[in-house]
Amino acid sequence: MELKKELETLVAEAKKEMDRLADRRQEELGNGINYVENEMQIEHLKGEIEGLQEAIDRLA
Repeated sequence: MELKKELETLVAEAKKEMDRLADRRQEELGNGINYVENEMQIEHLKGEIEGLQEAIDRLA
C-alpha cells in the first residue's frame, strides 16, 4: 500500500496548492490574463485531485 500513501501525499500537496491559488483570488492579480491563468490552474488541480482520488479508490 506504499503506492496508495504516495497518491494520498500527492492529493494533499495538490489541495494545498489549490488553496494557495484560491487565496490569490483575494489579491490584485494585475490584469485579466493573470486571473484567467490562476483560474485555469485551479481547474487543472481539481481534475488532478479527482484522478488521483479515483486511483486511490481502485487500490482500496
